[in-house]
This record gives sequence, structure tokens and C-alpha cells, in this order.
Amino acid sequence: MRQAMGWIGVALVLFALWVTARRDWVRLTRASVRVPAKVVGHSTSWDDGQRAYAARLVFDLDGQSIEVVDQVFSSRPNPPIGAELWLNYPIGRPDLARIPRPVTWLLVYAALLTMLVLLGMVLWA
Repeated sequence: MRQAMGWIGVALVLFALWVTARRDWVRLTRASVRVPAKVVGHSTSWDDGQRAYAARLVFDLDGQSIEVVDQVFSSRPNPPIGAELWLNYPIGRPDLARIPRPVTWLLVYAALLTMLVLLGMVLWA
């Protein structure tokens, strides 16, 4: 039973890594563009019975307005509407624009890889 649960855990962690890395691979393998953006609103979601907010950001690309939603939700609508921020996106993929948070994403990958190592230790112990 412990082996089965360990393999299920490994499968879930590998799936989480794939979901996270499939877009980051494009960011890592292409040159990036840095553009100014403006917060025009917030998308809302419910998390554990509480409202969560993610900034909706707009930037211009060749005379066309592109809107993206931040990937990080918070308990308050932050940053405020009208705030100006910098976004990065891989060349040719403005739909992947996001606020640069390298430490946050490094911690996400570190946590997933740590879980994978711990599960591997349980399976091969």
C-alpha cells in the first residue's frame, strides 16, 4: 500500500512539474521582452471561502492592447488599479507576459523537486 501511495504521489508531483514548466520552458529558451503595463482591474476567485484577487494588466504591442491576468492571487486587490508595473514575456508570446518574480518561481520548483526527492526516498527505502 505504501508503494502504491508513493507512486501516486510521484505521478502527481511530475504532473505538477509538467503543468508549471511547460510555459516556463518557452520563457527560458527564448529571449524576453520587458514592457510597461498598467493595472486595469482584478480577477476574483474563491479560495477556502475567501475571495482572492489577481491583477488584470494591459500593455501595448504594436498599437494593440494586450491584457493578461497575473498568476499570483492575494487576499487584497493588490497592486491598486492604475498602478504601473513592468512585465516580461518571451519574444513572440505576449500571452505569457507576467510580473517578474524569480524568487517565487524558484521556490515553487524547489518545493516540487523536494517533494519528488522525499517520495523517491520513501519508495526506495
